[in-house]
Amino acid sequence: MTTSGEKQLSKTAIRTLSAIHQYRYQRRSGRVWLVGDNRISTSTVANLERGAFVREIASNGVPRLVLTDEGKRLIAGGGE
Repeated sequence: MTTSGEKQLSKTAIRTLSAIHQYRYQRRSGRVWLVGDNRISTSTVANLERGAFVREIASNGVPRLVLTDEGKRLIAGGGE
């Protein structure tokens, strides 16, 4: 359930957050991110970063996606 100030996320965004949470294997390949066996466009990742659900970090010089506290809360809530 969303409050009046929250924006409803699309099914694609919720599936993307779930994949980032579930899979450790992630890499950027051109204009897409490979997360587990999912291909996620960079524009989807950029929209989630803008909404403060995902953050891109570099570990050992390799870019990686991690969920922020807001993203973890959304996944724990079942995408409501």
